[in-house]
Amino acid sequence: MSGSRAGCVQGVFSTSFNVEFDGRIVHVGRDSDLFSCTGLSITQDDMAALAPGLVAGNIATIRDGVLRLYATMGVVEVDVNGATVVPCAVPRVPDEKSAGWAASRLAGLPLRERTGLPSSQETRRALSALADSGSLPHAVEEAVAHLTGRGPGLTPSGDDVLLGYTCCRVAFGMGDGLADLVVRKATGATTPVSVSYAQALAEGFINPVYRKLLCAATDCNQFEFMEAVRMIERVGHTSGIDALLGLSLGFSYVCTRAASPIHEVA
Repeated sequence: MSGSRAGCVQGVFSTSFNVEFDGRIVHVGRDSDLFSCTGLSITQDDMAALAPGLVAGNIATIRDGVLRLYATMGVVEVDVNGATVVPCAVPRVPDEKSAGWAASRLAGLPLRERTGLPSSQETRRALSALADSGSLPHAVEEAVAHLTGRGPGLTPSGDDVLLGYTCCRVAFGMGDGLADLVVRKATGATTPVSVSYAQALAEGFINPVYRKLLCAATDCNQFEFMEAVRMIERVGHTSGIDALLGLSLGFSYVCTRAASPIHEVA
């Protein structure tokens, strides 16, 4: 958070708030909750004191590492100088066999039954296209377009599926421009929060809990992997389940592509 910028509070929730600067969302959450790669964390006490005085539209500025919020009770400062940097880079998973190991761990979970995606033949076709590395590029693009913004919430279910799917493919070195495609389709077609996560992923960053799951898959660490799964399951109403569904599709894609000597770039 270097330099100087001006923006405004974009949304206020019970345990967090979002600030928008130059079209990008900065998520401010509690340090007791899962960390977001798009922002920063403050203590529970600071959040309890700060959030009630904020409303969407309040002016916000950043200068010299200090976030200033012009709230109803006056100016509030959040100094992030010296804050601990949380690793959020998408990890590299070098062994494609890890995908099969991870896919088998997720296979027993009723992800499709619990997803927030509206059930339809077109949605089922889109999910199948993502899972199959033999899908032609136009089929993948159509699947991304169909899922983008589909479902309710700050991060619609389709966006969460695409987030999990894309970060998996990127981790295995099979991104093939997919993250940029997701950003293009998301811009102007879904919520600002979803767009911010898509942009972060295109720049190589994901929430640490997804990093934890992928690193556990790399090491075939059953305990760490299932712990990450349980943490992700608790995210939002169905956001975590939707992201796990996307991850499972990504693992399936890697498995089918690894088994095929010839494939087309999506």
